Amino acid sequence: MNITLYGTGYVGLVTGACFAKLGHNVVCIDINAEKIADLNSGKIPIFEPELEEIVLQNKQMGKLIFSTDYKLGVSHGILQFITVNTPTGENGNADISYIMECVQKIAKEMESYKLIVNKSTAPPGTVA
Repeated sequence: MNITLYGTGYVGLVTGACFAKLGHNVVCIDINAEKIADLNSGKIPIFEPELEEIVLQNKQMGKLIFSTDYKLGVSHGILQFITVNTPTGENGNADISYIMECVQKIAKEMESYKLIVNKSTAPPGTVA
């Protein structure tokens, strides 16, 4: 199955790597070009047991791709996982602006059915 994840932090990178390890074709999209360049050069920004090995092996096999290109991400996966950052604001509420920005970018590029899953932390009832 073709799967796209938006955000390459702890949730997105680990989830994407695990989906690839299970045999799925995964594209991970992030707006941070430097982070994507690091991932493409084999630099893993976080530590999880076996993560580096899983990422490098699946990247080499072509099962795991890192990019900043939303058009590529949207066209790739029927499953679209949003795993972007939701920092806590001064009032203690989750800032969902990154989720909303991601959803708008996906909608702009969509040309066919997609199942969009929000895996980012968001208050109950958050919809886009």
